[in-house]
Amino acid sequence: MIEIKGIFKSFGSRSVLEDISISAPPGRALCICGPNAVGKTTLLKIIAALLPPDAGDIQIYGFSLQKKPLQAKKLIAVIFHQNMLYPQLTVTENLQFFARLYGIKDSFNRINQLLEKTHLTPYRRDIAGTLSHGIAKRLTIARALLHKPKVLLADEPFAGLDIEAAKHLVDTLSDFKAGGRTVVMTTHNPSTALDCCDQVTVLDDKKLIFNSATSDVDNAEFQRDYLSYARKIS
Repeated sequence: MIEIKGIFKSFGSRSVLEDISISAPPGRALCICGPNAVGKTTLLKIIAALLPPDAGDIQIYGFSLQKKPLQAKKLIAVIFHQNMLYPQLTVTENLQFFARLYGIKDSFNRINQLLEKTHLTPYRRDIAGTLSHGIAKRLTIARALLHKPKVLLADEPFAGLDIEAAKHLVDTLSDFKAGGRTVVMTTHNPSTALDCCDQVTVLDDKKLIFNSATSDVDNAEFQRDYLSYARKIS
């Protein structure tokens, strides 16, 4: 599971996160909601060990990012707006390259498995730089899942996707959770948060103001104005 314990983060004199503590157990998806510039992506980058916190710690399945970063990082996969693909390489070549970086044994079978799972087999010889946004997103997901992580971090993963691409992503997240693994994602869309996740949190003014199982949330009221709903409940 993921345990976020007392995270503080500032950039210069500007405080971004103050005393953020959340946990997300295996087999569940946690969605972090909040307005622009509230610190959602910053928190995700701290969980991914891409930014150090000023205080606090992250535990990834029992490994502290502060004390055992190598063990913790091996369990994490990341999907951010930058797809981290090589546009001049084919779909398969991208996966082969990252498989070598991860030191994956039997990468041929693993890559074929992921191409099938993400419905990328028809595109395997296509140059990554020519792919549509939705297909490139599928390749980004396949790249992230290569090393069989236990935690998938996704920053606004549904942004810019059409209906078909969004459905593929929902199926992928569901399969990932079904394996007893954990998803942490951010979104501006409260409907997406309630449809795809088991737990929803709201950040506002540097603080965590709401944390609940989605099954306990009034869907209509949350979707109408999640900030007002979260402030009222908290």
